Amino acid sequence: MNMQHKQKGQSLVELALVLPLLVLILSGLVDLGRVYYVLVTLEDMAAEGAAYAAIHPYDASGIWDRAAQASGGMITVSPNDVDVDYPPVMYLGAPITVTVRYSFRCITPFVGDMFPDGVIPLRGTATQAVVSLR
Repeated sequence: MNMQHKQKGQSLVELALVLPLLVLILSGLVDLGRVYYVLVTLEDMAAEGAAYAAIHPYDASGIWDRAAQASGGMITVSPNDVDVDYPPVMYLGAPITVTVRYSFRCITPFVGDMFPDGVIPLRGTATQAVVSLR
């Protein structure tokens, strides 16, 4: 048997052994990028909701609408995923905090299994001072 044919077979076996590991690493990197994108979007959604809440602190549906519009349609949240933390006494300059929660699902095998129900809970939070009491 020719030495060149043996080396071609060896290369195929090495590729077959390494390829699944490379695909797993690549999908993990894709998930890492997705998590980062979601975190940035959640922070932006919370900041937009808090900015609206600073002007219209009593408009809960408006706060949710403003936060939902900030997602750009890539992430969908329900009104139950947006929490508004009001100060005990509402006054000008009082801090109002908006938190947006999202359940992230990984595409990488084994990573999702490390979390309950295969879901990674993520959240974005922003605080603004109340500038209007209408």
